[in-house]
Parts: sequence; structure tokens; C-alpha cells
Amino acid sequence: MAALQRVSPSPEKGSLRRQVMTLAWPAVIENLLVMSVGIADTAMVGLLGAAFLAGVELANRLVNLGVAIFAAVLIGTTALVARSTGANDKKTANEAMRQALVLVALIGVPLLFLGTLYAEDCVTFMMVMQESPDPAVIEAGTVYLQITIPFLLFALLMMTINSCLRGAGDTRTPMVITGVSNVINIVGNYILIYGAGPVPAMGIAGAAWATNIARLVGALLVFKAVYGERGVLSLRLNERFRFNPEVIRRIVRVGIPAAVEQGLMRSAQLVYGMIVAGLDTVSIAAHAVALTAESISFMPGAGFSLAATTLVGQSLGAGDPDRAEQSGYESGKMATLVMSGMGILFFVFPRFFVGLFSRDPEVIDLAAQCLRIVAISQPALAWVMTLAGGLRGVGDTRWVMLITVLGFWGVRVTIAYILATTTD
Repeated sequence: MAALQRVSPSPEKGSLRRQVMTLAWPAVIENLLVMSVGIADTAMVGLLGAAFLAGVELANRLVNLGVAIFAAVLIGTTALVARSTGANDKKTANEAMRQALVLVALIGVPLLFLGTLYAEDCVTFMMVMQESPDPAVIEAGTVYLQITIPFLLFALLMMTINSCLRGAGDTRTPMVITGVSNVINIVGNYILIYGAGPVPAMGIAGAAWATNIARLVGALLVFKAVYGERGVLSLRLNERFRFNPEVIRRIVRVGIPAAVEQGLMRSAQLVYGMIVAGLDTVSIAAHAVALTAESISFMPGAGFSLAATTLVGQSLGAGDPDRAEQSGYESGKMATLVMSGMGILFFVFPRFFVGLFSRDPEVIDLAAQCLRIVAISQPALAWVMTLAGGLRGVGDTRWVMLITVLGFWGVRVTIAYILATTTD
């Protein structure tokens, strides 16, 4: 794994566009790989039926809300590692990673225990707006949550180290590890969902266990990547750990507004999902399919957002604020080019994209309508994502938080509720 490590591109040399691409393309590929697991899960679980697909969709929304709690650590640590790397302060970057891992574990263990214990109640709550919730959807979501939540700790630890590596400018190692993890997930899905040879078909439980195995392997690989002194960051497990109040303070100062932002965004998505769940099973499944198809566009956007965070942070650490500003705008322009192109394809060929993830004619018809609507938003979404990434690199996450509140709660949830309750 050491051969995969790369020293981050200098924020003071070379073409800015080339530097953005150097950081962005592995992140884009990594996000596409992450998306591929979502695609595989959606496609393979979708073959079991709309109720199973809807159950997994609700379960994943709950998991996403839980992950938002850790945004304070992940985003704050990424910004601190990027700034320290730009200032050639590897000691602080390594210390930030150590502190972050312990914080994630301390917060994660009790929360995951409670999540496993109350999984059925959480899924049932998601269906509260339905007059007659589908028991099959609740059962599928509960089974999936109860199996996957305990192993979510491995995913959180992997996310923490990957965030640190990206902040240090190494986006290739997370890409490769994510690729390996995803291959395991997809192969595991095929074997465990449908059965193969002596392995019996496990249905929705098989999808959950495939996810668990992939998370465990990914966590082991990313720990191996940073263990010792071989790469841009290093972690020694035999060193005595002490809480570092100064490093934690710096992480929290940036991370708390980011955590509030992520919490508000995920909770808005949760309420939005509940509004969708209040319609019917086909609507839930169609929403999941349309969102998965749209991720083909916004996952690359997330890669350019990461490039903005890293280059802005490293440029400020190197004392070059002009370069930091240019990095944010260059990332935004490149993201807009890619996502606008995808938006055009979504608008012209919506049935092709949604047809990749479902064979149900009703689901395809409704999902195609949804995808054509969101296609129009892709250019604006590109700028929102990349400029937010740049602000995180600066350490100013308050504006991102305020924009999130306005966009998700003031517009998305409000309009969705009005339209869902007043139109047929």
C-alpha cells in the first residue's frame, strides 16, 4: 500500500487546473466507486421487489443521518490536516488523525448500540406519514439496519483516515481502498443475496452482510496504509495516547458548524424521505432509483469539492490566500462543466438511466419524471458543492451551515410538503 502514497501537489507551483485534476480525479473515481455500490445494492435488492428496495432506502436515510453526527470530527480534521500539510507540519497532521480516530470511536460505540437496539422503531417512525405502512417495508428496513449498524464503526474509522489522507493531498490511496472494498461488496451481494453453490440465498440479510464484510476489509486496508512512517501520514498503535486539548479545540472550532450543517441537511433529507414515504411503496422506490441515477452527476461534483477543500487549505497554510481563492473558483468551473453535461443527458435520456436500477414499469415511469426535474439543477448544484468545499478549506463553515438551512429546510422540505399534500 505504501506505493500508492503520493506527496500532495504544491499549492505554489504548476498549473492550477492540473493540480485540481491531480487531486480531483482520484476523488471522482472514488466517489463513482462508492456510487457503484449504491447502484449494485439498488439493482440487486430491486430484483427482490419494491418493498425490499424501499426498506433499504429508508434504512440508508437513517444511517446517513447518524453519520452526520461525526461531521464535526471529519470536516474539522480534514481542514486541520490540509492546513498543517501546507505549512509542512506533519507532526500536527498526524496528531489530528490520532485524536480524530479516538473521538469517532468514543462517540460511535454507544450510538451504534442504541441504533441496533431501536432499529425497528426508527424504521417505523420513517413511515409515520403513511396511513397504512407496508409491513414488508418495515421488516426489510429493520433487518438491514440491525445487521449493518454494528459494523458501521469500521466504516466510520475508514472515513476518518480517508478524510485525513485527502486533506494531506493523497486522494489515490482512498480511491484504491474504496475500489477493493466495493468489489468485495458487489461480489458479496451476488453470492449472499441470491445464493451460489453451497451458500444459501439470504435475500435482504445477504445484502447487509456483504456491506459488513466490505466495511471490515476497507478499515483494515486503510489502517495498513497509514501504519508506520511510509506515507504522507503515519499512525503508530504502540504509542501512548493522550488527549490533546489544543488539537481537539482546532478540530471542533471548524467542525461544530459543519456538524450542525450536516445534521440540518441530513435531518431535512430525513423529513423529506418521510414525506416521500407518506405516498406509497412505488414512490419510495422511484425516489431511491432517481437519487441513485442523479449520483452519477453529483459524485464527480463531490470530487471537485474535495479538491477545493484541500487546495484552499494547503494554500492558506503556505501563506498564499490569492492561490486559495483561485483554487476554489477553478474547481467550481470544472465541476460545472462535468455536471452540466450530465444534466443534459439526464434530461434527454431519463428512462435509460433509471432503467439501470429497476425493472418495475411503474417505478421507471415515475423515476424518469423525477430525474428530468433534477437535471435542471445540476449547474447550480456544482457551484454550491465546490464553493462549500472551498469554505471548509478556509475553516469558515458557518456560511455553509446557513446556506444549508435555507436551501434544505426553507425550500426543499417546505415545497415538497406543500406539493405532496395538495396535489395528486
